[in-house]
Amino acid sequence: MIKKLVYISFLLCIAITTAQDQTKKEVVTKVDRDLIKIGEEVKLGISVEADLGDLIIFPEQQTMGAMEVLQSYPVDSLRIADKIRLFKQYGITQFDSGDYWVPRLQILKNSRSIQSDSVLISVREVVVDTTKQGMFPIKDSVDIEDQSTLSYSWMWWLLLLIPVGLLVVLLSRKREQKTYEETLQPYEWTKYRLKLLDESGRLENREWKQYYTELTYIIRRYIDSKVYGQTLESTTGQLIKELKIAMSEKDMHITDKTQSRLEEILQKADLVKFATASGDAISAKEDRQRTMEIINNIHQVLPPPTEEELMQDARYRRKQEIKKRTRNLLIGIAAGVVALGIAAGIWGYLSGFDNVKDKVFGNSQRALTEQTWLTSEYGMPPVQLNSPDILVRQDTTVLSDQFSVIAATVDQFASGELSDDFYIGVITFTLKGQGPKEESQLSKEMAHDNMIQMLDGMGATDILMLDDDVEINGINGVSLEGTYNLDGEDYEYEILMMLNKVGIDQIIISNKKDDEEDSDREFGRILRERVRSSIVFPSFDDGKKKKE
Repeated sequence: MIKKLVYISFLLCIAITTAQDQTKKEVVTKVDRDLIKIGEEVKLGISVEADLGDLIIFPEQQTMGAMEVLQSYPVDSLRIADKIRLFKQYGITQFDSGDYWVPRLQILKNSRSIQSDSVLISVREVVVDTTKQGMFPIKDSVDIEDQSTLSYSWMWWLLLLIPVGLLVVLLSRKREQKTYEETLQPYEWTKYRLKLLDESGRLENREWKQYYTELTYIIRRYIDSKVYGQTLESTTGQLIKELKIAMSEKDMHITDKTQSRLEEILQKADLVKFATASGDAISAKEDRQRTMEIINNIHQVLPPPTEEELMQDARYRRKQEIKKRTRNLLIGIAAGVVALGIAAGIWGYLSGFDNVKDKVFGNSQRALTEQTWLTSEYGMPPVQLNSPDILVRQDTTVLSDQFSVIAATVDQFASGELSDDFYIGVITFTLKGQGPKEESQLSKEMAHDNMIQMLDGMGATDILMLDDDVEINGINGVSLEGTYNLDGEDYEYEILMMLNKVGIDQIIISNKKDDEEDSDREFGRILRERVRSSIVFPSFDDGKKKKE
């Protein structure tokens, strides 16, 4: 008995070992590394060997034990003879240090579940040696100017397309086409409607109420348009009474037989419509024939329209047509104005009403601040500065009498006229003789008088000028600033006159006076400051220019 138990146990061990070896051959589990730093990715690879027709499903989950799955890579395959091996990779990690087991994962092979091997992964902290790594103070924050500009060009297209679209709709909308009935005269209209009544089939279908309603409507409308204008609203008794009066006033005479037949048809129609009386086909056909005879009789005795009536009718129709067109035009204009107002309101809300005003009505100074600026040198010795446009050499120069006497050569450049919204002028001139001595300084009085004479010669009035000595990187000079009036407009200006070893550099920057309460919209001041900060004067000491 004991021998049998030992033998059975031996067989079970062999079977279990064989099954494990078979499973190991079926599923192979690998990692690209088992030691990582916090947050690094480990690639866990699982390969399964299967037959060509087997269904293999790999697990998809957010975590594997304590490890987090960063990414699940697509399944790859390799065919070996009549077998196929499938490869699946997972990117996993852990954000805490320690040793972590990746548990066995369940893989479905057809209807059978197989498992991968568990894997141990060690996660270590990032070591920082502060004795070897230099420590630096925290840097100050740096304000970076937002260079991006919002484009509102679509608003312009919207403002253009809305009224254009409305205009196209109004012009392309088909006029209401009059129906064929509306183009017929009353007599022709009655014959046309009687024909439609014959073709309607109401007589054959014994629809007496609808038949007599239509029949009496035809009679009443004809009489309403030609004899008595309130026929459609009158009862039968009122109609017969008023018809006799109207025909007598118009000197129209119809036979008594026609009057009696008209009264008979209207009364019969009232009985059918309101008393639910029944009719018959023979009587209905007779009433239809008599209706035509009544209309023919009335038509024959109608007096012809006078020329005055015809003219009044044509004039009325024309007046009504003009009124209708005018109304449609006004509606279109009003719709366009409302659409423009809505579009402008939306635009103003999104970008600010000051911006809308600048875009619609224009702001030359703002446009200069937003365009690309250019850097160039002017005169001899050269002065470098940034400007919205390249300055143009002037054929004539403007100097005071004092400087004209001592100037040997003069070069003058300008961006336009002194009356422009923004003006830049550069004058460089060399002095006669050996030039000024090193310790020489430019007299404020001389600079003041020179610029007063220059501005006055260019047409400026009410000149207010404040002067001050200035030194820019070792170069001495005079700074002048103030206001002047030209052609009824007030202007602000800044002037730099700098004395170098061979002559004098003179820069004038002026702009139309800002009336804005918001400092960010003082575009004239912004332009002046931008130009002044870019000025580089010549230096004869080290061969380099000196920047303000």
